[in-house]
Amino acid sequence: MPCGASHFAMVEAGPDGTGRGGRRCRMRIGCVIMASGEGRRFARIAGAGRNKLLADAGGVPLVVRTVRSVPAARFEVVVSTRWPEVARVLDGMAPGVPVALHEGGFRSDSVRAGLAAGAARWDGCLFVPGDQPLVSPASYEALARAFEGDSARAWRLAWQGAPASPVLFPRACFGALMGLAGKDGGSSLLRCGAVDVSTVEAMRAEELMDVDTPEDLAAVCRALEGMAG
Repeated sequence: MPCGASHFAMVEAGPDGTGRGGRRCRMRIGCVIMASGEGRRFARIAGAGRNKLLADAGGVPLVVRTVRSVPAARFEVVVSTRWPEVARVLDGMAPGVPVALHEGGFRSDSVRAGLAAGAARWDGCLFVPGDQPLVSPASYEALARAFEGDSARAWRLAWQGAPASPVLFPRACFGALMGLAGKDGGSSLLRCGAVDVSTVEAMRAEELMDVDTPEDLAAVCRALEGMAG
């Protein structure tokens, strides 16, 4: 895997989410919800045994809210988790969403398990942290449209030019992603310049919020209340 300096570019999607050059070419895009983290910081504060992915986020478990935020008509969603309790909750509250249950404890295990569920049929794959529930349908659509406009590069959501998650990888990266080991995740490919990267601006700053602590969860819940109002 060649490593060099990545080329970053920023794209502001149009109101219809059209990406580079306005090209419209419908592709089959997977979405792996990464739901295998230990959430140590959250548990250290909230109490041992508390899985943050199952914490209440506006009336539903956090991971369920993240799953429901992804437009199912646009992305083929798979949840990758090593937690049987997460799989059970999803079976009841997000029926029909495939769950890739794996045993490994590393980020790379979660990447491989989720990607393996659909790599054979996907043109690209979006990786979404299971604790990032506020990404809007418009931002998801903008990422998909940008990728359809240029599917040779990775695309990631950003705010004011600062890149963040989620990240959409092209099919050309699937081999490298499946070859990850240990603590490495998809970000290792971005750091070493294995693929050019561009960003799509989120519609709101809150979309980049994730949950590491109970305070973060409270902030997410406040944002949800504001969005509902």
